[in-house]
Amino acid sequence: MTLNPVRIGSLRTAMCLCFLAALLLGHAQAQSQTTAKGDMNPKTWPYNEKSMARVFGNVGGWWSFMNENEKSAFLDGYQIAMRQSLSQNEHLCKVVKNGLVPTSDQKAFDKEMDSALLLCLLSSSFKGFEKITIKDLDDFYSDPIDQPISLEWSMRYLRDKASGSKTEGQLLDVLKAEQKDVHDCRKYPNICKLGVKESPPSQ
Repeated sequence: MTLNPVRIGSLRTAMCLCFLAALLLGHAQAQSQTTAKGDMNPKTWPYNEKSMARVFGNVGGWWSFMNENEKSAFLDGYQIAMRQSLSQNEHLCKVVKNGLVPTSDQKAFDKEMDSALLLCLLSSSFKGFEKITIKDLDDFYSDPIDQPISLEWSMRYLRDKASGSKTEGQLLDVLKAEQKDVHDCRKYPNICKLGVKESPPSQ
């Protein structure tokens, strides 16, 4: 019996796919076994597995899982990105301000002025991150109640704390508010965590 060339090609493709599937399955099982051996110590997990903690809302867990080199690399990269953003925004702010020319249309000029001020104000939000240390983040996320707080929020909080731009009272107020918000089961029912609870109504 003569086989159709198309059928021969299909059979070869199917065989290749089966072989590839077997290889991938064996690789996945080997990875699973390797991870299972060290699963008691998250610091031995591959970085992509550690990152899953952050994806599912346990930011503090993700941070604590990383070793010192990983923490240092992350913080350095974050601070470099903030410095670059600051430089770019300051340059753009200067260009926009220098381009402002008074016109007979006062409303149009005021609108351009407001846009320039907003842009220049935005530049300041990228300042001060170089003051944050690994220890600052270690201390912040060592409190279980802070573990669900997003990294972006904690970085701004630690920046304000390190720079002294807010008083201790102001810092405490914003921290308490954020803790209460991330532990609000009504807002986040799918990732509700134990922590700050509503005070019982007064009798």
